[in-house]
Amino acid sequence: MLGKIVSLDPADDAAGALDRIEWANANRVALVMPAVLRWREVDFVQVQRAGQQRNVEIAIIHPDFKQRRAARETGLAAFANTNDAIQKRWLTSEEVEPIRRLTPPRRFAPNSLRRLFPKRNGFVIAARGLVALATAGMMAAAFVSLLPHAQITLAASSQNLETIVPVRLDTKASDVDVEAGTVPATRIDVIIEDRLSTPTTGKKDIKRYRASGQVTFSNLLATPYVVPRNTVVRTTATSTPARFVTTSDVEVPAGGQATVTVQAIEEGPNSNVGAGQINRVEGVPSLAVSVINSAPTGGGGNETVRAVTKDDYARLRVALREKLLQEAVEKMREQREVVNGGLIVLPETLFVADVQDETFDRFVTEQADEVSLNMRLQVAGLAVDPRDLDAISREVLMQRVPQGFELLSVQSASGEVAEEGTGNDTMFFVNARGTAGANIDEREVKRLVRGKTPAEAQSVLLQNFALVRNPQIITGPDWLMGSINRLPLVIQRIDTEVKRE
Repeated sequence: MLGKIVSLDPADDAAGALDRIEWANANRVALVMPAVLRWREVDFVQVQRAGQQRNVEIAIIHPDFKQRRAARETGLAAFANTNDAIQKRWLTSEEVEPIRRLTPPRRFAPNSLRRLFPKRNGFVIAARGLVALATAGMMAAAFVSLLPHAQITLAASSQNLETIVPVRLDTKASDVDVEAGTVPATRIDVIIEDRLSTPTTGKKDIKRYRASGQVTFSNLLATPYVVPRNTVVRTTATSTPARFVTTSDVEVPAGGQATVTVQAIEEGPNSNVGAGQINRVEGVPSLAVSVINSAPTGGGGNETVRAVTKDDYARLRVALREKLLQEAVEKMREQREVVNGGLIVLPETLFVADVQDETFDRFVTEQADEVSLNMRLQVAGLAVDPRDLDAISREVLMQRVPQGFELLSVQSASGEVAEEGTGNDTMFFVNARGTAGANIDEREVKRLVRGKTPAEAQSVLLQNFALVRNPQIITGPDWLMGSINRLPLVIQRIDTEVKRE
């Protein structure tokens, strides 16, 4: 069985390999693929099918394991090198067609050149080479150290830029539109509930103290009569009578009189009546005695206490609403879409989407030292990617950068909203701040000053760049500068540093 080894070129594809197999005219063909040649699995399938059609056993020899595995998966034999193919008996050395040299190799007489190239120790040669390189490097460093050098420090001018940028926050947008000033926004809704109390500020008078005095009973009978305790007497001069009760039993002699203390039934100043106002006895005793007060009653009065007002309601509602909005911002910042998306919540866009509960624990005018409110709100707001705001701010600030300057930094700060939004489309104002610095090309600096005196270098730098003061130029070495007093001609010997002020 005849076998041949066919070496492929890096540019060969499966079709080229099939042509080489056909030209080999052998029963077994080993395709030696260079390391840089990569086939797809479909290429190996094409070769395998062609081998079956021609009744040729084909093996792939490739140093890459992945290529060999792809070949094996299509049914081809695969080896890392030719020796493996021979040792594993796929292609024996007897089957390989020998390669015959067409011309005899050139040979030299033994030891004909040995005398010109004596054998040397490789380690000694390498060591001597390293020493020579080190010596050359030290000599080069010493030479370079003798060359003039310069250090130039430039204080570049800078300007602060600030403007207000209108930005439209659109929840339906998917990408930022710098020209239109539109930023995609995400609406965040949270439910917030809390309770808050506040001292009451209203005042009201309540009846607190009962009036008291003395009345005189006159007996209408011919026999003594005992007026029992808690007998009710009252006035008749007003539409609302003041009623009193006796505080103890009193015996009224026949045809005589007796005095007893009375106390008002109701609290308040209405029970303070003048002399002669108490003139009526209620109940059974009215058949036996009559009554009159010879002196006014006194001591009845009101007490001023704190009470709930409508202003307390309004103040508590505003304070609790503000507190809930602050809590809503913190809760929104913890939402998954905000954290995972790297978004920031804009507190200025918050609004109350729904008032789910608002309950006061006291009524207006009710006596109380404090009133409490329980409120539950659905709060909505917008979150955006800060990089989108910076992109729009940068575009606007770029138009305000003076000629010869470049924009160094951009910062977008929250502003105000045009009006309370609906959570879908909101006009938002961003405070865009940035710093513009003088555009200084350090290579251009070196090119302009090389070979010049320090004074000439300062003058040319002030003419070409926006600087806040004269550039600082330090040259060396001193012993050389005393004679030439010029900056180096080699720009690699000039170091520059730009400071922004």
